Amino acid sequence: MTDLTVEVYDTTLRDGAQQEGMNLSVADKMAIAPLLDELGVGVIEGGWPGAVPKDTEFFGLAAKELTFRNAQLAAFGMTRKAGTTAGSDPQVRALLDSEAPIITLVCKSDIRHAERALRVSPDENLAMIEETFAFITGEGRRVIMDAEHFFDGYRFDPEYTIRALQAAANGGADTLCLCDTNGGMLPEDVTEIVAAVRARIDLPLGMHAHNDSGCAVANSMAAVAAGATHVQGCINGYGERTGNADIISVVANLELKKGLTVLKGGGLTEATRIAHAISEITNIAPFARQPYVGASAFAHKAGLHASAIRVDPDLYQHTQPEHVGNGLRMLVSDMAGRASIELKGKELGFDLEGQGELLGRVTDRVKHAEAAGYTFDAADASFELLLRSELGEDNVYWDVETWRVRVSSKPGDPTDADAEAVIKLHAGGERHVAVGEGNGPVNALDHALRTSLKAAYPEIEAFELTDFKVRIMDASHGTDAITRVLITTVHRETGRSWRTVGVGPNVIEAAWEAMVDSLVYGLIKEGVERR
Repeated sequence: MTDLTVEVYDTTLRDGAQQEGMNLSVADKMAIAPLLDELGVGVIEGGWPGAVPKDTEFFGLAAKELTFRNAQLAAFGMTRKAGTTAGSDPQVRALLDSEAPIITLVCKSDIRHAERALRVSPDENLAMIEETFAFITGEGRRVIMDAEHFFDGYRFDPEYTIRALQAAANGGADTLCLCDTNGGMLPEDVTEIVAAVRARIDLPLGMHAHNDSGCAVANSMAAVAAGATHVQGCINGYGERTGNADIISVVANLELKKGLTVLKGGGLTEATRIAHAISEITNIAPFARQPYVGASAFAHKAGLHASAIRVDPDLYQHTQPEHVGNGLRMLVSDMAGRASIELKGKELGFDLEGQGELLGRVTDRVKHAEAAGYTFDAADASFELLLRSELGEDNVYWDVETWRVRVSSKPGDPTDADAEAVIKLHAGGERHVAVGEGNGPVNALDHALRTSLKAAYPEIEAFELTDFKVRIMDASHGTDAITRVLITTVHRETGRSWRTVGVGPNVIEAAWEAMVDSLVYGLIKEGVERR
């Protein structure tokens, strides 16, 4: 064990990668591992060398190219096969060849799995465990036991699960990690079983929790309270089925709620940035309502909350968002009062204190806009444009004469569709007429708008529309329903992103409003004046 109170073992690169829809390349793993080290975890499980070719390649590259400040790499594998020796088992040899200083061996601790899955006798399974641990520790490596299906096995035959732990201990195991592989335990189950094992086993115990019962984080906390000094999990709760324990929630709870030291180097303050950076690499969108690091984790909407937060933010927050690198956000909606608008303005860089008349106007506009179908919860850029207009700013960069969109298709062949947009506007002292084509009316309109503006405002070339969401408001009106469009734009060079909203009688008019506001906002942030 390290000198930390609780050792943090991240298994994102192996167990997390088993999540449906996730496929990590070697390059992805090479990018994620340094971020985990920066967070301050003690152990990074890199994969299963010898069984997965990509993992074998990863360990080879990691040994040459990665230098960690806080973590050590662990290679994951199984005990020797029945009827052979640990030294002659190619899978065991591959673990040593990985050059990982830590080897984690998954072992059958449930007698039913030994007999039915491995198809070996209970005693042979115990011999496989002890002999493999003895061989690897004899090679100078630290070895951790992952006692697979431990909790279910303990309920069925507690004595056999204890014998499995003792076999690993006899072979030189350093830490015995108890796995809730099926994810069905409740905190009281974990507390009872870990305490019982703690009374009989002297080695450090760990907890590996899956989230099938929605209790992975709570079960990890219960295990530590009952005596475990090693916790495993995945960034953002990745993993098969419903995922593993979210390692960030676990360590944040341990450090902020229990006062324990679990991360090296004070990495908790970088948790939000690191969680989102890994989301980008995995190409799985961040979960806005993820505890601690989600975009909504410290977001407040109701006017009553906002009034209290203006007095003391801690009145409506369980901890300070800065502890995890997050920030307080005020959501502007029809529930907002003047306090909400004032705090949101401050968040955006506007000092509105004492400007009661302005706050009243903005509040009224927000309420009327939301009644018409707008939403500013996830469209800060649109709200800022509204606020700037009430402050008297003239952010008109061009004047539009007309725009139109035409869509044609051949009957019976929906793949043969043609969309064309024509825009006439004045910008940079000249009249511009542009035609845009696309795979749909909105795409064509976007192309035409950018084409007509790029001569006067070349800055917009760096603005990329990356997400487009459409919602039909009051669907009971059928084809006559109001449409809302929310778009996300990203600056290609800086990575900064912003969201704008548009509402109209159809998707094209709603998209037009959102796209225009997006470009205007981007130009404002670039410090561009009207040309």
